[in-house]
Amino acid sequence: MVLRKVSELLQPSLLTNGSKHREIVSRFEALPSIRLSKQPASKEAAIIIPVCLVDDRVSLLYTLRSSKMRSHRGLVSFPGGMKDKTDISYEACAVRELEEETGIPKELVHVWGCGKAIVPYTGPSITPVIGSVADFSCDKLKPSSMEVEKVFTIAIEELVKPENRGHTQFRSNYSSPVFLHDTAAIWGITAFITHMFLLALLPGIYNGQLPFLRTYKSTAKPMEK
Repeated sequence: MVLRKVSELLQPSLLTNGSKHREIVSRFEALPSIRLSKQPASKEAAIIIPVCLVDDRVSLLYTLRSSKMRSHRGLVSFPGGMKDKTDISYEACAVRELEEETGIPKELVHVWGCGKAIVPYTGPSITPVIGSVADFSCDKLKPSSMEVEKVFTIAIEELVKPENRGHTQFRSNYSSPVFLHDTAAIWGITAFITHMFLLALLPGIYNGQLPFLRTYKSTAKPMEK
């Protein structure tokens, strides 16, 4: 039943429906802030959540970071990077990074809006931007070999399936979502942003509750002295 509702809502027309975009962005902006550090971030970055059509299914685009990168190599991420002096906005930064990393021309990107900045434990603050890609084709991608190992898409219908979702619990009193895929597991900030987008996209349908156990009961037997 849930997947049927998701299929009914995720029609190809979503990518060009401006009123729907405004509704989704409004809910996205209203979500609670994610601040994992008490210290203000000294630098700013932006990422884009690229919504595209693949085989008539509304999907999200991700990148697998290159092993040549200094940090976060081999991890799944959304296209994005540091905001520089040439960027007049977070949206401009995110679209520029999308083109640099994947080869998708900025002329094909329609920005819906952005959410609240996320402050991780370390590194820059990250502002998530939502945008759709017109005339998307995997064959036309020109990923940067220095930054990207692989570009791939996942249908949103697959992301919301219970068997493709999990969570990781941290000692700092919070749980983080995890999304499972053949390419690699999606976790960390990228999973948080995916989770937030799904909450805004599918209110009342996507179950956003993350379990948290106050204590873990170990079943291991004590070592003999």
